[in-house]
Amino acid sequence: MNKPNFSSRSGLVALLLLALAVFGWVHFDTLSSIVAKWSEDVAYRHGYLIVPLSAWLVWRMRSRLVDVHFRPSWVGVAVLFGLSVLWLVSSAVGVQVIEQLSAVAMIPALVLAVLGVTAARTLAFPLGFLLFAVPFGQGLLPLMMQVTADVSTWALHLTGIPVYRSHMYLTIPYGKFEIAKACGGLKYVITGLVLGALYTYLTYRTWWKRVLSMLIFLVVPILANALRVYVIVVVSYLTEFRFGPGAEHVEFGRVLFILVMVALFWIGRRWAEDEVPAGEIAIRPAATGRTPGSSGFVPALVAMMVVALGPIYLHSASRSAVARSSSGSVPAVLPDNLPGWSGPTADPNVWKPVYSGGLVTVSGVYSNPAGEEVDVFVSVYGLGTTHGNEMIAYDNVLSSREHASLVEDRRFDVSAGPGKGFQVREVVIQDERGAFLVWQWFMVGHRPATDSFLVKGMEAVAFLARSADDERIVTLATPLDAGSRGRLQSFLSAHADCVMSGFAGEACRP
Repeated sequence: MNKPNFSSRSGLVALLLLALAVFGWVHFDTLSSIVAKWSEDVAYRHGYLIVPLSAWLVWRMRSRLVDVHFRPSWVGVAVLFGLSVLWLVSSAVGVQVIEQLSAVAMIPALVLAVLGVTAARTLAFPLGFLLFAVPFGQGLLPLMMQVTADVSTWALHLTGIPVYRSHMYLTIPYGKFEIAKACGGLKYVITGLVLGALYTYLTYRTWWKRVLSMLIFLVVPILANALRVYVIVVVSYLTEFRFGPGAEHVEFGRVLFILVMVALFWIGRRWAEDEVPAGEIAIRPAATGRTPGSSGFVPALVAMMVVALGPIYLHSASRSAVARSSSGSVPAVLPDNLPGWSGPTADPNVWKPVYSGGLVTVSGVYSNPAGEEVDVFVSVYGLGTTHGNEMIAYDNVLSSREHASLVEDRRFDVSAGPGKGFQVREVVIQDERGAFLVWQWFMVGHRPATDSFLVKGMEAVAFLARSADDERIVTLATPLDAGSRGRLQSFLSAHADCVMSGFAGEACRP
């Protein structure tokens, strides 16, 4: 019986399909999380169209692919290995958008490894277009909300409408508006980029037109969103809030976006390039035209193995992390009767952030001789996703209000004794019990941090180096008044080493 000729074009295509099947199997959870996000968030509903559109773009290029010489590439294997490491680390520490991006990017990397450089270059846009399937952009939402508030406030002042801005609140006569997350314009920007990329690729050929077009499709939706907010505020002001803030503002936003996109398409057609410029040379087979030898398909086989290594190693490393953390000492403890403070008492009304899923959670209330209270909360998590639940996750916030808008906060340096100190996130939280001044920070191992992006980086380093087995969130809260900050500082100074350790058991025992 004759052996199949894997070095032939059809053999390499069959090998690519097999590699894609292996990829889909081992990365099924990551791909499922992408599809789930399409269903959950209307801003990413376009994701259902990305794969069919990419397939259609490849089909359009079938005549060019006939002339392309397939030759497996070790460069593709190297790129695939780098993406696998990136996927491994981002999966381990719970940076889902990087996990998803690196997984989807493995598809063009597989094409590069199995079919070669020329094929990957020919299919560069259709393969790159797949990245729009990833639900990205949430990290930019705070900045977009700030831009929307800045531009709309400036426009209101420019047109003589009295407005007072306090953080994300715009107050005008007759009422108040909040620039919530839904007003940030993420749907405008993401959908505009997807439509703009497809339109730009099909309409223009020269590189500078493509770059300029993409910049326009990025900036104009941001400005259009700010215009939407401005018009809603103006209409509300002129009608004394009879119109504007109701359901009609949603329909107005949709109509405005459609009009803006149609206008950009119509204007852009004036500079369309329907034919390939003379200076652009069609890609042709290599001069030798030789078919790879029997060892030519080795990079393709290695690529399939590289795709599977990440999930295998992640499973092994996670089991190891669980074993190490379960055999450690007491992860968190609140010390008794600190100097100048009594407690802790188990008060059911102790102030707590909205954090769940911790391996160990402790909380309590301390009181000073004047009867003033400080509420302490500590929740310990496994490193990243090694124990299932993440510390930094969408549902884990200081206040449930953060799901709808931005909480005004600042970074504040606190003293923990001579030559000692660290930074906390200082936030004013309002709930049914009143207003509280909250100091919050994270710890990865023994290192404190306040920025969630920095914490994710620290998790990645700790995971690779195996230098930490857990992480934690710590909050100190006290009723808001003129002495709030001094009270929190006094409590911290009373047992600085314990507090700086994140209330780790070994540092907080007498």
